Amino acid sequence: MKRDTELLHVGDTPCDWNGAVNPPVVHASLFCFESLQQYLDTTEGREQHYVYGRSGNPTTHVLEEKIAFLEKTDDAQAFASGMAAITTALLAYLRSGDHMLVVSCVYGPVRQFCDGMLRQLGVETEYFPCGECADLSARMRPNTRVIYVESPGSLTFDIQDLRAVARVAREHGAITMIDNTWATPLYQTPIELGIDLSLHAGTKYIAGHSDLMLGLVAGSAEAMKPVRATARLLGGILSPDDAYLTIRGLRTLPVRMARHQESALKVARWLETRPEVREVRHPGLPSFPGYELARTQMCGYSGLFGFRLQPRDEAAQHRFVDSLLGLYRLGYSWGGYESLILPLITHQKGDPALRRELGLDNDTYRISIGLEDPDDLIAALDRALAAWASA
Repeated sequence: MKRDTELLHVGDTPCDWNGAVNPPVVHASLFCFESLQQYLDTTEGREQHYVYGRSGNPTTHVLEEKIAFLEKTDDAQAFASGMAAITTALLAYLRSGDHMLVVSCVYGPVRQFCDGMLRQLGVETEYFPCGECADLSARMRPNTRVIYVESPGSLTFDIQDLRAVARVAREHGAITMIDNTWATPLYQTPIELGIDLSLHAGTKYIAGHSDLMLGLVAGSAEAMKPVRATARLLGGILSPDDAYLTIRGLRTLPVRMARHQESALKVARWLETRPEVREVRHPGLPSFPGYELARTQMCGYSGLFGFRLQPRDEAAQHRFVDSLLGLYRLGYSWGGYESLILPLITHQKGDPALRRELGLDNDTYRISIGLEDPDDLIAALDRALAAWASA
């Protein structure tokens, strides 16, 4: 079967649910045993049986099966948010005295976690520019435990060479993790490229409707053992209601992603023709610096990208953004049905050197193309650029 077809059915067992097409929402914190022997077999690992909501739920298990299928790996774990997934994975593998390499374009809250809590726990984080991914050997130390990448980056859209990162990590005995939210497992399967763990803010495209919080970690059975053990202790698990909504979202993921991809490329190509625009940062454009590398790692593109307008004053920035509001929304997240605009005026404002490294300035914008007609979205941008240019 084609993957899109199999996704609709993998993990679904209507015969176990009285013929229901959709898996039921199992509202249960406690799962009981039918005998002492079953209890002993479960606790001693001879039998699989649900025990307690923090360690597993039938509805959530269906979701995890579907994610593992999409990521082409053995196992997946669902969490209550993307940050719960990321922090749990990092805490599962890092100890006091460890060293970690993190790509500099990483999601801001991950940087805050590394520079705050992990530093307090005795873990050293070293950031490296995206361009060094082809060979990180010089940065590896005997205590380098994790290499963390985010490709494409969710602000800069930088592409990292995942095969090269995986290769150097294996040579030095380190674990590799990637934030795979932008591409989704439909368009990028990092495990096949040698990465150990693929992480998602499933709140975005996987859920797809801006109505729930979700995190995911996928990897081999062996790589997932520490993650599952840490998840049970920290308790940041996904509710069965949100698991059900995510399963519903997954059923339309291929259709939605195809529309996001087509519409975003149309808008990005239009923006490239405009004299008001200095740069369009979309991995699917031949003008993008990482275009050729992206084609070797991904089979499609999502609807999130960036662009830079010509330098103008603050009043012009306000006119541009405010003229868009209505069809576009102003907000942080992305991956839902709605289109969003986000000015990057405040991002990493306290670190001018990092802003320069990432190529951010006050005329940089991130745009998330939703499911509206792209001609309507282009028309709104056209009006906003006219407002931006007006005296």
